[in-house]
Amino acid sequence: MRNNCLHSLGMKRGLLSGALAVMLAGNAALAQTPPGPPPFGPPPGAGQLKLPPGALSGPPPGAPPGPVLTPAQQIAASLPPPGPGGLPPRPPLPADAPMPPSDPRDFQGTWIHSQPLEFRAQKDMYGMAAPFTMEGVKVLARRVQSLIDGKPFINASAICRPPGPQWQRDLNFPFQIMQANDHFAFIFEEYHGRWNILLDPPSAAPGAPKAYMGRSVGHWDGTTLVVETTDFKQAIWIDVDGTPLSANGKLIQRIRKVNDGGHVPFLEIITTIIDPVYYTKPWSIARTFGWQPYQAVFAEYNCEEQVGDPSVSADAGLVPEPQD
Repeated sequence: MRNNCLHSLGMKRGLLSGALAVMLAGNAALAQTPPGPPPFGPPPGAGQLKLPPGALSGPPPGAPPGPVLTPAQQIAASLPPPGPGGLPPRPPLPADAPMPPSDPRDFQGTWIHSQPLEFRAQKDMYGMAAPFTMEGVKVLARRVQSLIDGKPFINASAICRPPGPQWQRDLNFPFQIMQANDHFAFIFEEYHGRWNILLDPPSAAPGAPKAYMGRSVGHWDGTTLVVETTDFKQAIWIDVDGTPLSANGKLIQRIRKVNDGGHVPFLEIITTIIDPVYYTKPWSIARTFGWQPYQAVFAEYNCEEQVGDPSVSADAGLVPEPQD
């Protein structure tokens, strides 16, 4: 994971060539081609009941149609699948472990991703395909192809720059939350990252330069912290494989501490991605984070030692990404 997803280098080239050929044919040609059936689901006739003579098959009149993929979504679905995400084993907390604060608005403490890492966000939180525009899927396909070619593109993580809030949170490394009346700070082991959230924007210094992590402003909606992140210094990657967000894109994060009756509450973050350049509509992904008080002392992390730093390897294998 730290080596810029070189896990994908062994993927078959043939799976992607057809997708890229379709894309290069142009939006106009694609628009004239009726979309085919979605590439999932059982084969025709599988699992269907045998109806009595004279009975009508199919959905009842007025029933909404099933999901039909757009041309851009068809291209995304035809890309080689991402590598399988892992989740490091973690022993359960002992019964006498320190617990998170009881105040539902107090998120302070140490948390870590409780789901397997997703190298590529292919679907939203409801299982629907990400709503790519043709421009968005073009960028994603180009990045996946670069992995197949063995020449992955340079990205923020490869040169030890902040990778953006979504990618930073998604990695399987612990982070600490600190908060005060006017701000939150998420401190990450990986990349020595820091995500600052302002609750009182007028009190912040005016004219602050744009940041790689963007500018995040939050407010409370009951016990949910709603954070809007904009003003990115540059376009960012949503995930390891390069699902894109333009510099003018927006992330809206809804953060809450959930106690579902279990022994330990967990943190839930639902992120809505808004970017008309790369997506036809907003879409949301959900992540959960477990309480880990015993990982409050971070392990040493040396970003400079990962593949991508030419001072470590004269030929790290990464190349600049073409700009459209």
